[in-house]
Amino acid sequence: MTEKLFYKNSYICEAECEVEDIIEKNDKYEVILKSTPFYPEGGGQPCDLGTIDDIKVDYVYEEEDIIYHVVKEKPEGRLVMCKVDYDRRLDHIQQHSGEHLLSAAFFKLFKIVNAGFHLGEDYVTIDMLFKDMTEDMIREIENEVNKYIYRNEPVSTYFLTKEEALELPLRKGIKAEGKIRIVQMGEATDFSACCGTHVVRTGEVGVVKIIKYENYKGMTRVYFKCGLRALKDYQEKHDCITDLTRNLSVEATGINNVIKNQRNEIVELKRKLSALYSNLATREAEKLLSNNESRFIIAQYKEEGFEFLEKLHDQLKDTNHILILGSLKDKKLILAHNGSFDFKCGNLFKEKLKEFGGKGGGNDKRAQASFEVEASIKNFIEYLREVL
Repeated sequence: MTEKLFYKNSYICEAECEVEDIIEKNDKYEVILKSTPFYPEGGGQPCDLGTIDDIKVDYVYEEEDIIYHVVKEKPEGRLVMCKVDYDRRLDHIQQHSGEHLLSAAFFKLFKIVNAGFHLGEDYVTIDMLFKDMTEDMIREIENEVNKYIYRNEPVSTYFLTKEEALELPLRKGIKAEGKIRIVQMGEATDFSACCGTHVVRTGEVGVVKIIKYENYKGMTRVYFKCGLRALKDYQEKHDCITDLTRNLSVEATGINNVIKNQRNEIVELKRKLSALYSNLATREAEKLLSNNESRFIIAQYKEEGFEFLEKLHDQLKDTNHILILGSLKDKKLILAHNGSFDFKCGNLFKEKLKEFGGKGGGNDKRAQASFEVEASIKNFIEYLREVL
């Protein structure tokens, strides 16, 4: 059994430890120490990382009360200096303790139980056994959990038998057997079975901020950040809002109105532009048809984008011509016909498009493609002209 120093003090991140065994496995070494400050992966919490005698620890896991430290080099000494990445440990402590408090708020206010917890590098989530969450509920829960933090209540951990543990007002049931580690927050704020590292007082969590929530497999998945993660998130969003107020020449409270007005203007401009493109495409189609005596209509446009090609295709798609329409501006191409020609546009693209550095596809009567460089679309148009 490995002595878990992190249970004596969640913040301990350095210790001189005695090597008990080293196992060579899959071109790596698994170091077993008599005691360790390294928390192994478990309980929804990732493992600690750091070094053993300046050798990088890649992974830490536990099996049958023995903790294994996976490294690429073999430590030489009987006594080794273990150093845990403190910033990572602190982050995990804040997120995990914050999750307990947040789940306690859900349970206290609405009797909603936590069914899952994920602590990742980019986000932290809990899955709550409730489907119809509302904004008002989320706001009330967020206010409640931060009250627990501001009270700065003591957090204690202790081991009980399962029978003893079940006598406590636990937030959720216990599946484990044997000795159960209980994490108690405050006198009665929360009682949970948990193997993770936690704060000494709830105030050390700093703050809990719910970022968003969504329906997930008949439950509600809640995304949140605690402590320094929440501070960093606020700083990034504050910088974003500051830039917006500067660029839009408006106070923060007026950003929504400005954006709403600009969005409406953009919608109206797009409507007018679409009408202009339709008129332009109608005139261009008439011009192409009047000057064309072959079965091909081949046209390339330097200044017009793909939206114009779409409008032009709509004007010409029912005529008895093979259409090869290209936008050099957007480096996109349309091949189409009305169905009276003996070839399938999609199959032709599937057979040859990759050879010209293009991506795309289509059906029997129409296919479209995009290219990285202008020369590629020109070469492919020449190929189509020759093969057809």
